[in-house]
Amino acid sequence: MHPELVRRFHEPIRDEAARRYGLSPEQLTELAAFENFVYEAENDDGEGIILRISHSTRRTIDYTLGEVEFVRYLAAARIPIASPVLSDSGQFVERIEDREPGSYFVATAFERAPGIVFDDAPPLKERYWKPPLFRDMGRLFARLHNRAQTYAPSSPRLKRQEWHEYDVVDIDRFAPPEEKLVRERTAAIIARLKQLPRTPESYGLIHADLHMHNFCFAEGKITAFDFDNCEYAWFVKDIAVLLFYIARGEAKEAREEAVTAFLGPFLEGYRELRPMEREWLAAVPDLLALQRSMNYALFHQYRDPAVLDESTLDRWGRFRRDIEADTPVLQIDFTRF
Repeated sequence: MHPELVRRFHEPIRDEAARRYGLSPEQLTELAAFENFVYEAENDDGEGIILRISHSTRRTIDYTLGEVEFVRYLAAARIPIASPVLSDSGQFVERIEDREPGSYFVATAFERAPGIVFDDAPPLKERYWKPPLFRDMGRLFARLHNRAQTYAPSSPRLKRQEWHEYDVVDIDRFAPPEEKLVRERTAAIIARLKQLPRTPESYGLIHADLHMHNFCFAEGKITAFDFDNCEYAWFVKDIAVLLFYIARGEAKEAREEAVTAFLGPFLEGYRELRPMEREWLAAVPDLLALQRSMNYALFHQYRDPAVLDESTLDRWGRFRRDIEADTPVLQIDFTRF
C-alpha cells in the first residue's frame, strides 16, 4: 500500500466514501490491493459494487476522471469490462477532504465483474486455463486496443500519463544509491524503448496491468477490471505485462514452457481482430526487463527491507542480481510467434 495513503487514511474516510455511493459501511469487505484501499459491498438493489479509495498525492480528481472516461468509452463498445457507477449525488468521482489543507481522498466505484479471479479458485483455473481461453484473451486485448486507437480525452486535463512518467520507471527515486548498475541497466532499457516508433496503430492508451489478478471468469467469459494504471504506451506493452505475470506465477524452470504454451493461442485470437507484427514482438524482452525493474522499484517504494523476512529479501536480491547481469526475463525468441 502507498505509504502516504496508509499514513493519512482512517475509518471515517472509508465510511464517508461508502455512504456517498449508497453502501453501508458495516457491509464493506476489504479486498487485497496494492496501491489503493479497495472494498466490496452490495447496494440497496443487490448489485455488487467495488469501492476504491486513493489519495490526491497519487491520483487527482482529473486524473481519475481520465480513467473513468476511458473505461466508459470502452464499455460503450460493449467490451466486457467493469464499468464505473455514479454516486448518489450523480458523480463518477467523489472528493473527500483530508485533514491537511489542499489534500483530499478520491473515491470511485465500479460494477463488480461477474465471476471469480482464478487465484481464488484453483480448480476453475485448472479446468479452463487452456488454449480456448487464451484465444479469448487475445480477442479481448485486440478489442481493447482497437477501441483505444480511436479514443481521445475530452479535455487535456484528463490526459493519462505516458509510460515513462509512471513514478517507478524513475528507478533513481527508489533503488538504493549504491546500486549503480541497477540504475545503469534500467536507464539503457528505457533509452532503447524511447527509440521505438509511436504511431496510432502501435501506441495508445492501454490497461498496463491486465494480468490474471485483474480479470474475472464466469460461464466461459472474461471481464477485465482495474484500469487504475492505464497509461499511454505501445499496445505490445499490454501483452508483455501479461506474459511477465504468467511467468512469475510458475516455478522458474517452467516459465518458458508456460509462456510459450500461452502466447501461441493468445496471438491467434489477437490476430483475428488486429495485426501484431513480429517486429513489435521483438520489443517484448525489453518490455519484460522494464517490468522487472519497475517491480524492483515498487519493492523499495512499498516495503521496508529492515522488517522483511529472509526469504523475501532473498527473492528481491535475485531480482537485483538479474537486473545487474542483464539476464533476460524469459529465454524466448518472441519473433517466432
